[in-house]
Amino acid sequence: MMMKLKELRQNKRLSFWASIVTILLLISVVAALAVWQNKFDSPKKTAPTVKYRVSKDTTLMAVIGNLHYYGFIKDEKAFQYALEHTKDTNAGRGGAIKVNSNTIDTQAVYEISQGMNAWQMAEVLLNKGEFSDCSHGCPDSLFEPELLPGGDFAPTITEKYEWVKTYEDCVKAIGSDGGQLSSEQYYQRTGIRMCVSPDGREFTEGKEGWNKAVGG
Repeated sequence: MMMKLKELRQNKRLSFWASIVTILLLISVVAALAVWQNKFDSPKKTAPTVKYRVSKDTTLMAVIGNLHYYGFIKDEKAFQYALEHTKDTNAGRGGAIKVNSNTIDTQAVYEISQGMNAWQMAEVLLNKGEFSDCSHGCPDSLFEPELLPGGDFAPTITEKYEWVKTYEDCVKAIGSDGGQLSSEQYYQRTGIRMCVSPDGREFTEGKEGWNKAVGG
């Protein structure tokens, strides 16, 4: 009788610990699935649509890297998985990027948003490219409007140079974005020094305010 009681207690203990182990395993599995699922979620709840250009010589690695760098996808491996497992209903043109049996058209523009999850983004890239061969010239930026790393909109030329209030400011602002000083010959002839800021405003040395530059 004592032996049976001992066995019962032992069995109960084993059953208890087996239940604990099972529960812990289930928690671990659920947590792992949640982490994996989060990698496919959209980076933002809502976001405006922008145009993304995939040029002729772009690679799959470059596409995934660009989208991650500019904040359109959370995880590169998860997004590649979505590209490989989303239905491709649009046969790729010549030169298309291969993603296993799926394709992403190059020389194409795609409308995407940071509010899309990885599956929605993959569906757009596989099926909804608009052909654009840059026959009239391509913009410098991959995105329209231009974006900063992380996905925020780059400031417009007006926003970027709103700090320019005087002739002296204008002189400092001249650089890679443009801008121009009047020539020394003009000064000798008129006694006036002028500066056109990169955002097309004309300032005169010694005078307040500005005018819109001709053609600006």
